Amino acid sequence: MDSPLEYELVRSRRRSLEVRVFPDGRVQVRAPLRLAGRHIEAFVDERRDWIARQRRDMAHRPRQHWRHGEPCPHLGTPRTLDVRALSTGPARGRVDLRDDRLFVAVPRPDDEGQVRDALYEWWRAQARAFFHDSIERQFPWFEERGHRRPTLRVKKMRTRWGSLSPRGYINLNLLLMKYPPTAIDYVVMHELCHLEHMHHGPEFHALMDRRMPDWRRRKALLEG
Repeated sequence: MDSPLEYELVRSRRRSLEVRVFPDGRVQVRAPLRLAGRHIEAFVDERRDWIARQRRDMAHRPRQHWRHGEPCPHLGTPRTLDVRALSTGPARGRVDLRDDRLFVAVPRPDDEGQVRDALYEWWRAQARAFFHDSIERQFPWFEERGHRRPTLRVKKMRTRWGSLSPRGYINLNLLLMKYPPTAIDYVVMHELCHLEHMHHGPEFHALMDRRMPDWRRRKALLEG
């Protein structure tokens, strides 16, 4: 018999169960306030193999280094970081994309944190318009169904690419800017489909199949 799987339990006013695996291997389960413990245990036990795969994948996933000459994809295209010292200009740094190179100028080019923060700020400036365009292109069908357009929030998330809040927000991960537009469109469609079904049951997947027949191929781009 398998030993009990250790996890952090977070209860809230949600309606469904969710399990998250963090980069350091921690497991967190989010559950409705009054759901019986036996249902939570069964839910986690059913996902043992998936949790184990996630832990293995994260353990072998190469860490992104924010140094001169390191690779850093942008919208699915391989780029190389060209880090330089910033003599004048914004204190947080300046980023410029030229051909296959991402030029990053910061006060201390040997400080990976400064390089990362400068690039994140640059991505954030572009992400809002980029994600908004994806929502605009894919939302009309849901609008015809009577749904209200969710408000976009760009966030740095550790364990998910996106989420849809019952309060009317669509949250999209800033780091999607590393991936091809087709993968970003998949995440947006996934969250919009939650307007119809706030779960990952058969009805949800059937809707995904109708709205984006190749969604599994697009999802694989994120899982690579």
